Amino acid sequence: MSEKYQRVLIAFLVLADIVLVFFNGSTYDSGDSILHYLQSKQSFEHHRYFLDVWAKPIFVLLSSPFAQFGFVGMKLFNTICILLTIHLSYKIVKPSYPKYAYSMYIIGLFAVHVFLIQSSGLTEPLIALFVAAGIYFVRFNKIPLALMLLSFTPLIRSEGYIFIGVFALYAIIKGHWKSLYLLTIGSLVYSIIGYFYHHDLLWLFHQNPYQGIEKKYGSGDLWHFVNQLPYLVGWPTAVFLLLGIVKQLTMLVKQRSSLKDTSTLALGCFIALLAAHSIFWHFGWFHSFGLKRVLLAATAPMLILAFDGVLWIVSSASRLHIKRSLLGGLLLITVAFPFSKNKAGFEMPDDFQLHPSQVLVQNATDWYNKEYTRKPKVSFGNFYFAETLGVDIDDNKECLLVDAVTNNLVPVGMIVFWDNYFCVTDKGVYETAFSDPESYKKLKSFENKHANRIVVYQKLPVQNLGKD
Repeated sequence: MSEKYQRVLIAFLVLADIVLVFFNGSTYDSGDSILHYLQSKQSFEHHRYFLDVWAKPIFVLLSSPFAQFGFVGMKLFNTICILLTIHLSYKIVKPSYPKYAYSMYIIGLFAVHVFLIQSSGLTEPLIALFVAAGIYFVRFNKIPLALMLLSFTPLIRSEGYIFIGVFALYAIIKGHWKSLYLLTIGSLVYSIIGYFYHHDLLWLFHQNPYQGIEKKYGSGDLWHFVNQLPYLVGWPTAVFLLLGIVKQLTMLVKQRSSLKDTSTLALGCFIALLAAHSIFWHFGWFHSFGLKRVLLAATAPMLILAFDGVLWIVSSASRLHIKRSLLGGLLLITVAFPFSKNKAGFEMPDDFQLHPSQVLVQNATDWYNKEYTRKPKVSFGNFYFAETLGVDIDDNKECLLVDAVTNNLVPVGMIVFWDNYFCVTDKGVYETAFSDPESYKKLKSFENKHANRIVVYQKLPVQNLGKD
């Protein structure tokens, strides 16, 4: 395909992607996606989020201006991150394959969850962009800049330490010993900045929220993430990815002189991330929850390897017109698959609308707004209530989290929105906590066919039952 038509196709794909994300009503994930968004949104008033390990300091720093425009602003931020990740992947392969490089946009935008995660408030798209930029700078021999950039990835997601290890190994193998210190810049800078707030030079480690083992996060099969790959990126891209891995491993063993630094780095980043999360999930370490989306931190490595896989297939043809036809057929399959009703494709319409539990939150909020003109203090476990009610999760005058119930901190008159998922799994507050009719009055209940339930209670005055 000529340069001109490549640009037209890419422009069309980018524009279509932005429009589709804008009209996508989903938040992708109904838990962390909402909380990360709220923390970024409220960071201008609660500056501690700029130095909060769970909120992720670099993520809050870069996403907070977008979050001020609501969840649509957060979606725009993550869309920019994904599109830049794909574009950098395209720029990485273009010098070697100028006629086929446009394929990277098709592979990327039609990898099922690469597209879907743009509608979230999650941190994976940003770290994916940093990793893509790191590989890009290596590709164009800007090693110090790549290492310095990678040094900030642990401040976006904890997987950054894994990627730092891979880039450190690469630097050692390539003889860039003197540049290794650059991989510590990000942590050192933020350790010093955070010292003046936390009064602890090692606050990044001491406040790590993923230490230890919590049974509620579970554990599972060692091959869980391998099995989930087709359901993450779709079967076509998963097959291309597997072929790309096989190709690179074969070259690593037999043709080391033919290896490209970018493909080797991509292989190292993806395999390291996949192996680490497989082990963490199998043993229940570091609060692993077995969520397949965590592999999207290595979006660029996956796309580069999948591109290698596609070209490996195409190169099997001897004539140019056959190569072009083969490539066109593979890309057509990639485009069509997400809409094929296969379990690894889009779940229509669920992937493009609010989760049923969030619709229930909206219903409960609508009822509350009609019943109460003067708003009492509220409590909840599902953070989506903070968005629908328009309250600040850090303002105790407006709301308390639902664990205030078990801690006996609920003031008289407070409205408690108890739900049967987040209140139970995240805060350990069961419905039995409201069983005393002299302490709580049941006001309203909401439920749907998906077994989601919300029950609204109000805290009653404590009756004086003592004797004179």
